[in-house]
Parts: sequence; C-alpha cells; structure tokens
Amino acid sequence: MLAAGAACGPETATPGSGSGGDSAGTGGAISAAGTGGGVSTAGTDGGVSTAGIGGAITTAGTGGTVTTAGTGGGSGAGGAATAGSSGGAIAGSGGGSSAGRGGGAGGAGSIAGSGGRGGTGGATGLAGSGGRGAAGAAGGSSGAVPLDPGLLSRCTGTNPIRCTIPVPTNTLNYTVTVELGDPAAASVARVQAELYRIVVPQLSIAAGQLVQQTFSVNVRSEQHDGYSAPGMVLDVLVDAPASGPAPKLHGLGFAPATTIPTIFIAADSTVCDWDPALASIIDPSERGWGQELSQFLTPAIAVANYADSGETAASCYSKFFPPARTAMRAGDYLFIQFGHNDQKNDVDIAAYQSNLMKYVNDARARNATPVLFTPVARKSATAASPGFAGLDQQVRDLAAAQNVALVDLTTLSLAYYRTVTNLSSLFATPSEGTHFGESGATQLAGVVSTALKTSSLPLKTFVK
Repeated sequence: MLAAGAACGPETATPGSGSGGDSAGTGGAISAAGTGGGVSTAGTDGGVSTAGIGGAITTAGTGGTVTTAGTGGGSGAGGAATAGSSGGAIAGSGGGSSAGRGGGAGGAGSIAGSGGRGGTGGATGLAGSGGRGAAGAAGGSSGAVPLDPGLLSRCTGTNPIRCTIPVPTNTLNYTVTVELGDPAAASVARVQAELYRIVVPQLSIAAGQLVQQTFSVNVRSEQHDGYSAPGMVLDVLVDAPASGPAPKLHGLGFAPATTIPTIFIAADSTVCDWDPALASIIDPSERGWGQELSQFLTPAIAVANYADSGETAASCYSKFFPPARTAMRAGDYLFIQFGHNDQKNDVDIAAYQSNLMKYVNDARARNATPVLFTPVARKSATAASPGFAGLDQQVRDLAAAQNVALVDLTTLSLAYYRTVTNLSSLFATPSEGTHFGESGATQLAGVVSTALKTSSLPLKTFVK
C-alpha cells in the first residue's frame, strides 16, 4: 500500500568470511555469466540503461531434473492496423507436480490477437492442468482491461497523481490498465502501485498521444515489524520529475486476475518494499530489488513481496511467511533469499539449510515452484570473499542436493558490479554498502529478470 510510514526497518551489515564464491554446488551446473538482454528503465532522476547479466541460474540437481511446469508458447507479434497474430506455440506439458502454462497473449493491434492454446497435464506426480493463453488487447498493451471513467474520481493531485481504489477481495491479484497522455500537451509519466513498486518505467509521451500500459499487482493486508497496511485497497501513483512536463492520467481500469500465477518472495531488507516517507529510512531513495521486479514482468503474473528487514530464514518463516504459505497455489513461484542476517550468529548458520528447506517443502506441498537465491552481494564483496560466512555456497549445495532451481545472485551481482563505473551509485547513499537506492534496486531487478529469462523455468515466459 502507498501508506505513509510503511516500510522495512533498518538492517546492519556484518562482514563475514565467505567461501565458495563463483563455484557451483555438486551437480548444480551454474552457467557462465555473460552480457544478457538489455534492461532499459527510467527513474524520476533520469534514464537508467544497463545490460542484464546472463547465466548463473540452475534447474538441475544431482541425478535428476526439475519437475516444473512446461514452458508456455511465446507471445504473438503485434499487428499494426490489422489483427495481432495468434499467440505462440502450444504450451509444454506440465512436469511433475505443476501445471503446464498456456501460450502467451497475441500482440496488440487494432484487432485483438488470439491467445495460445493450453498445455497438457504432467505425466508424473500430480497431473498438471492445461494452461490457457490470454487474448491480446486491441490498440493497447497486451491483456488490457476496459477503462472505467468513474475511477478517475478516485484520483487526486497533479504530480504525483494518487489513486486509491477499494477492491472487493483481499490477497488477490488484479490486472490494471492505465491510459497515459493528454490530447493537448506533452507529458512524462511513471507508474507505481501498492508500496511504491515501479510497474511502468518513466515514459515521455507526445502531445495528442494516448498510451495504454497494463500490469498486474497483488493486493493484501500487510503486517510487518513496526507497521501495517490495510488490504482491499488498490493504490496507484503516477508521477514525473519535478522539472519538465507533468504526468497526465487519461483513463484507468482494473479487474480481478484470479487465474494468473504469483511470485511470492520471502527475503530480507535487500529485497523488501521500502517507503520513502519513513523517518528511519537510510535515504528516501532506498528500495529492495523485489520492490522493483514487477516492471520487468508481463501482466500475466504478479508479485507478492513478503520480504522484511532484519529477517533470517528462521524468523521470517514464523513471523511473515504463514499468510504467503496459505495463499500459494499450484503454478505459483516462491523466491527465497536469506543470508545477510543469518551469518551473524552460529545458531542460524548451523540451521541455515534446514530453515531454507521449510520454504522449499511448503512450496512443493502447494504444487508451487521454489527458487533459491544466493544472497545479493554487498558493495565490499569479492569473488574470493563474498562475505556470507559460506552461506552462499550452502545455498548452491542445497539446491543441487534437493533438486531446487537456483539463481546465483551472489555471483551475478558481483559480475554486474564489475560493469558499473561508480559502484556507490547503486546504493542508497555513498557510504552505504548493503541497501540499494531506487536506481540500484531497479538494475539488480533487471539482473534477476535476465537470469530468469535465460533459464529453463516456465517463469521465463512472463519476463518481458
């Protein structure tokens, strides 16, 4: 929620001796990092253009393969003045316990493209249900929902424009379409939803042009250390830099998205949602990479970020994860990143793998796909000394031994840092070495999305 005072609390960094660095865990087959797909986003302080780093994601453990959903067909190409072409190939069969996903939506043209056909169920374990492609929207972004003129009465202000919309159901995904621009004047607009999650990067829109952007968002009642935020309210904020053209919101629509999958996140302060209005925040620009992930995803999936500051794998599991466990469904994903705080005492280090396995087992029990992340690196880290008391290697080893998908974010972030001229620019302040600023969190979310896009996970079809 875009509620003042809601944020993650401060978390301190404690250096530790690390081991493992870039090496893969047994059977973990970490692919080599390379320059991946381009990530181009813009914050209110100007354009940020960075290359994602490919590789360092595994889906195979020792002696087996991951039993996840079959890959959905790709999106059809957009039509210009004619129909958008049909959605891509038939979805792959659902492997093991999770459902096959449908083809991507047809491209947006003047006439909607047709969606891809559904996949067949899995051959082993519990049968996966068939996926179904969504139809492409006419003349706008794929998956657009109808605009409701009455919703504009729920919006106030000029920069930012803040919209507060009651929704009928809590702990649910909603697909939202915004129409940006003005018939008479040029405008600039960026869109955030819920707790300052960037869902549409900054756009420059010519006078007379109207641009539709569609995204999906998870709405829930949030409970965190030191704050809470009400549910059943959809918050949308449209803003622009103070200097230059103001944002213009021409239309707004939303609809429940009861069948799309959700990425649940259990993690610490490097991933969580931050509120710039919090008095104790390191800097108003502070953000977590999970907070900025949605802008890299299609409207066919939503993010439910349960990460919170100061948490270990043990503490988050008991305090914040129970509602996420209840909400997870077949076909969902669970991203798990801990280590920054677990390394601070011997008890958490000794129980680290067993605590991570609680999340893995819970996800599998719900027929969701768990994805383990090695902790994102601090500014001071090196490949020889990652700084997590060996916990990054424990994650690699666990993923390989338990056949869990792995994103080696320690290795990926270290590789990315080597491409950045001013490394401090990624962090909330020049002296900060753990927590990211908005630009840095966005760039790290881009690194994560590139790794997902180049993986064998069915999730890659939902990455732009």
